Amino acid sequence: MRGLILSSLLGVSLFTAVSASLAQTASSDLLRSAGSTTIPFSFGPKTLAGWSGGVLIAVQDRFSRAPVFRVFDREGRGTANHVFVIPEAARINVYAFAGGGDGSLVVGGTAFTRDSRGANFLAWVSPDRSEQTTIRTSPFVVSAVTMAADGTIWVAGHTKRNSAGEQWDYSQHLLRRYDRTGKLLGTSVPWSSLEAPVPHTLPPDNLSQLVSSADRVGWYSPRLRTYLEFALDGTLLKTVTGPNHDEKDIISLGLCDDGSLFLSVAVLAGPGKARSWSIHALDRQRETWHFLPQQAPWGAIYGCDGSRLATTTDLSTISWLEVSAKNLTAGSRSH
Repeated sequence: MRGLILSSLLGVSLFTAVSASLAQTASSDLLRSAGSTTIPFSFGPKTLAGWSGGVLIAVQDRFSRAPVFRVFDREGRGTANHVFVIPEAARINVYAFAGGGDGSLVVGGTAFTRDSRGANFLAWVSPDRSEQTTIRTSPFVVSAVTMAADGTIWVAGHTKRNSAGEQWDYSQHLLRRYDRTGKLLGTSVPWSSLEAPVPHTLPPDNLSQLVSSADRVGWYSPRLRTYLEFALDGTLLKTVTGPNHDEKDIISLGLCDDGSLFLSVAVLAGPGKARSWSIHALDRQRETWHFLPQQAPWGAIYGCDGSRLATTTDLSTISWLEVSAKNLTAGSRSH
């Protein structure tokens, strides 16, 4: 999970033309309301938040010496606060985080010393917050993380270039898997296997997202409009072209335990553009996307809680949605 930037409501473009390779169909009866939960918390500037591990996790002061993680349960009750520190770090930049089903926390980012020396890191924090394992990943930059159902930590990122003009190394792998001790279990998805847009100025993991469910892990790249789905052992199960959206639209993702996959697209008003929000649901039988326009002018997906989708339109409320169509889940567990 990369986390949703709540304060900025980013996004600037309208949908592009319909793709011939993956059609979209408009539908309004695939999701039904399942109630809402009020979060008694004021989200400040640059707060990141997302739903994972059965809770809503928000991080404040994510560019500071001691970022604060706040956790809320399904009823909106604050269950825990955790001040995240790294010894000798004068500043910590949190880029990604996720919660595990056991209550643990995984964090990725960059830590700086007082003399501005920086190192990229990945950290695992135990459920009771008494233990923390931090490993240096430099020159690998962590951009998205998730904790799979088997407890492994999945990371999306890239190896930093020595200079802006240096060519990217397309033999490098996009994904890494670790255990909670920081041991590297494997890597996968070489850049050369992805169809990168031109110009290649940004890595494919830029603004990408990792999500997990009861039996799989998903990764989506807004730049490439590509979704990859994996078994827990790292086997690639599915590659799907994403729905039509602009690279700069705000994208959020939800992969539920019943196999349903949802992608949210938020567009802000601009010259010749109307502010809008829509949810796209993958029909796994036909590999097409159902277009579900929403009434609210802005919204996002926090994530999935079991088979329910956690969304928001005002930051302080979680709106729960449930799947009402079997074609979104049927065949989702077949390889």
